[in-house]
Amino acid sequence: MVMVLRQDHDGLRLLMREFAQLLAVASIRDMPDLARRRIAFSQAFREHMGREDAMVRDLGRRSPTPQATGVVREHGRAMVALFLRYSDHVKDWAPAQINADLAGYRNAVRALQNGFHDRMAWEEQHLHPLLEGPTLRAA
Repeated sequence: MVMVLRQDHDGLRLLMREFAQLLAVASIRDMPDLARRRIAFSQAFREHMGREDAMVRDLGRRSPTPQATGVVREHGRAMVALFLRYSDHVKDWAPAQINADLAGYRNAVRALQNGFHDRMAWEEQHLHPLLEGPTLRAA
């Protein structure tokens, strides 16, 4: 199952990279394509969060070690913070605001994407090994 999360991360990274590449050269006429890509990322992110959340809850039930408990707690807090940051970003950057300040939007997207990259790297280093660890295989 961790393989699915890794595939999700790879897919999210690809969507972010393609979005950033388009955004780097975008103009107002590219707004429909940017909007479609924003929606595609949002859907992929929500689907990933659902899969990941189910696996993390299962980890918390099946491996109540101090290490797992700490990682599950940290992950939960970080995901709530990231989700709220992402929600604020979407609200703050409505199409009219993007059109009015494309350079500001580029900077905001870059900062948000850096947060996503950092979170996925943390998950891959700290969470994924626990999800595929021996306590889950033996259960």
